[in-house]
Amino acid sequence: MNLFKEPIHYDDPLLRIQVLSFNSMKICQDGWHFHPQIEIIAVRSGRMEIHTPAEIYHLQAGDVLILGSCQPHLDLRKQNEVVDYVALQFELEAFFDSNMLPYLYLFQESMLPLVELNTLFKENSELRQQFYSTVIELQLEHQQRQRGYELAINYLVKKCIFLLLRHDNLGLLGPSRSINDSNLKPVFDYVEAELSNKISAQQACHLVNFSYTYFLKYFKQIMGISFTDYVIHRRIKYAERLLLTEDLSIAEIAELVGLPNISHFYKLFKRLHQCSPKSFKDTMIARTHETTGMGSMITTE
Repeated sequence: MNLFKEPIHYDDPLLRIQVLSFNSMKICQDGWHFHPQIEIIAVRSGRMEIHTPAEIYHLQAGDVLILGSCQPHLDLRKQNEVVDYVALQFELEAFFDSNMLPYLYLFQESMLPLVELNTLFKENSELRQQFYSTVIELQLEHQQRQRGYELAINYLVKKCIFLLLRHDNLGLLGPSRSINDSNLKPVFDYVEAELSNKISAQQACHLVNFSYTYFLKYFKQIMGISFTDYVIHRRIKYAERLLLTEDLSIAEIAELVGLPNISHFYKLFKRLHQCSPKSFKDTMIARTHETTGMGSMITTE
């Protein structure tokens, strides 16, 4: 099988989702291909087939399909038959807020090939209808781009995640422990209090009376990410808030969020947002001015 890595181009690096709408009678698209992002397909009219190495999915109007990260697949339609469908391609991690992190590990391909979640749509027509409607609403928000559409898209991606969790009657996603039941609250409080300072896994271990090795394993099991990545996530979220609410230089913000090496700060920020801190600030301020009619903006490095 010859596999093509399909490139994903985000219109907005701050909103890491590609929303595509097709109305096509093309027989085959790109041959066998894959992409690191999750893909969700919703068919508005017509019929098409999605082939994976393990199964063929026959889709028609009102059907939806989930393809996991790096899932090889092939899109097929009958000759001269028009198919109208929507495809969403996005990085799941980009839409998980801090309070959602305990659920992130449930959607890792190492835990469950996400293509198996399509069984839920076969078993539950109500879920399929709600999921389909959510995807179509997201596509319309992206197309119309009215004020606040970014918030709507963020909400609708989260709604898709919620629908899968709430309607997983087959237990495919497994049980998830809440943060409150995980004994980790002292660790979260410690991290939030020390975002401007050094944060050590050893101190976190002491707070919950775990051994170092067990703590790291337990934290990742509960949160779906490592302790180090969690701390980075919280520091960058703090940096976002400072960028948008305080008149500080990038160097000052890097210092305040505990990442005084500015090149390292830039690298970590760009890893999360695919843009520099200054670009993030400029873009967010520009959006505010566009929606409030406030004219030109002033930005600082």
